[in-house]
Amino acid sequence: MHTRRIRLREGAPVVTDGPYAETEEVLAGYWLVDCANFDRATEIAGRLSNCPGPDHVRERAYVDVRPVAESRADLEP
Repeated sequence: MHTRRIRLREGAPVVTDGPYAETEEVLAGYWLVDCANFDRATEIAGRLSNCPGPDHVRERAYVDVRPVAESRADLEP
């Protein structure tokens, strides 16, 4: 499955492509965002990663962006 991870590095969001661990291994919460495409979802996630909080928490926090589809065919390019 196609996944992107967004972390803050020196105050700027940095995007890396995955795959990453299964969601149940790392999930602390989630948002469902209905938007035009995967790039737009990544852009929104980048803004979320810049939310206020203690520096020691923000340095370790990340956001994973994963597509949600009704069928595998919906994920084909």
